[in-house]
Amino acid sequence: MKIVITNTAVLNTGDAAILFGTLAILRRALGADLDVVVCDQQDDVAAQCYPDLDFEPILYDRIAACAGPRRSKAAALAVLAVALLWRTPLGTAAARLLPPSLRATFLKRTNADLVVSTGGTYFVPHYRLFPKIFELLVTIALGQPFVLFTQSLGPFPHHKRLLRFVLRRARLILVRDQRSRENLLRLGVPRGRIFECADAAFALSGTVACRQTEEPIPNRRLRVAVSVRNWPHFQGDSADAMDRYLDAVADTVTMLIERHDALVVFLSTCQGVGEYWTDDSAIAEKVIERLPPDLRKFMFVDCGFHTPNMLIEALGGYDLVIATRMHVAILAMCIGVPVLPIAYEFKTVELFTRLGLDEHVQHIESVSSPELCRAVENLLVSRLQLGKTLQLKIEEERRSAFAAGYYVAAALEGV
Repeated sequence: MKIVITNTAVLNTGDAAILFGTLAILRRALGADLDVVVCDQQDDVAAQCYPDLDFEPILYDRIAACAGPRRSKAAALAVLAVALLWRTPLGTAAARLLPPSLRATFLKRTNADLVVSTGGTYFVPHYRLFPKIFELLVTIALGQPFVLFTQSLGPFPHHKRLLRFVLRRARLILVRDQRSRENLLRLGVPRGRIFECADAAFALSGTVACRQTEEPIPNRRLRVAVSVRNWPHFQGDSADAMDRYLDAVADTVTMLIERHDALVVFLSTCQGVGEYWTDDSAIAEKVIERLPPDLRKFMFVDCGFHTPNMLIEALGGYDLVIATRMHVAILAMCIGVPVLPIAYEFKTVELFTRLGLDEHVQHIESVSSPELCRAVENLLVSRLQLGKTLQLKIEEERRSAFAAGYYVAAALEGV
């Protein structure tokens, strides 16, 4: 069975975790011998980071590269026309009119038995929607079944008609939370095609042995990992709000070092790949600049690239994680490490509510130094008990993540 997984961005290790979780889920449900092509936003660099996978460019990106920005929409319409003609006697001749590199990318798509639009968060207002929609328009034109894997999406203030047209034709849409389900229902997607499952990255739990059920090692310093990120979508003054967020993290790190004799490492999913659009290591350096010089020797910025399993392994060495990136939180919990989340989108709030841990969530829009320090102190008090109960919660999420594969298999019956 040939599967095309599209809309990925695996230079972000969180998105890579979603991809590898998705592959594990699909192979369990559909068979281990799947022939998989992954369409990524930066396929050439992705192939260097993950050489065992077959990467292709996202179709709209290839169109833009061939036609240039001014002609990309016209070229996209031409590709869509070729896709509509593909199953007719004119299809092969029409494809020959495309530039060779674009034709090669298009042909990779034509013999897919299933197209999977990757899980994650990309059908949301502050990301470019049309390239993602276009991938699915071509899939519809080719007559191929497609599913949207487990994700958070909406609300939909723009492209409503186009999104309604596309999403109502999906065989299946898997969501991570109730809020996404409601956004889809408001768009007119049939209720029977929407199922809620855990994030695909939870399928990676168990790949590294859980280490957090043991008592602390005597005389060992508290070890804390912190992930930070740039966030340009604050509702008010972004510069002031970003400064408040960084100040809160800096003050919390200071508290951890001074009161708890902690060692702090800044570690995230978006780092170590210069070609990626953002690097959380640079934001970590801005936090460190806010700290007194005599405290800086107790912290370190990890600037290296990590695959998902490497990151799980690394996170297992910490007693506590303060996570702005949601998949840092997920991968830490996969190995049993308690997490204090700082939510920048509703997906994090929904996740921790689902886990029964919503009391620990801090919001990037309103986070302050006193509140974040207090939340971390409270979590430190309860972390041992939380670490013991976390395994049960994560095992439930793992089972829920793998259930997605059986929903896909059921959606494909009769294809």
